[in-house]
Amino acid sequence: MQLCPACDARRPAARAFIQWYRDPDRDPTALPQPFEEWETETVHAHGWVRALQPEALPSPPVHLRLVTRRPG
Repeated sequence: MQLCPACDARRPAARAFIQWYRDPDRDPTALPQPFEEWETETVHAHGWVRALQPEALPSPPVHLRLVTRRPG
């Protein structure tokens, strides 16, 4: 996938991602949200669908003999 300002400016998520990228005062911590929206929009344009992420299985209980004791 490649972001093209000339081709993608008409799509809302791509336009927001382009605006974020061109902003000299952009907040790098805000990148995941516009990127994920653009990515989802792009895969939909190609007829694909993002698969749901499976839920993480709960961790098994820790056996107390495996836990080290701390002094104090």
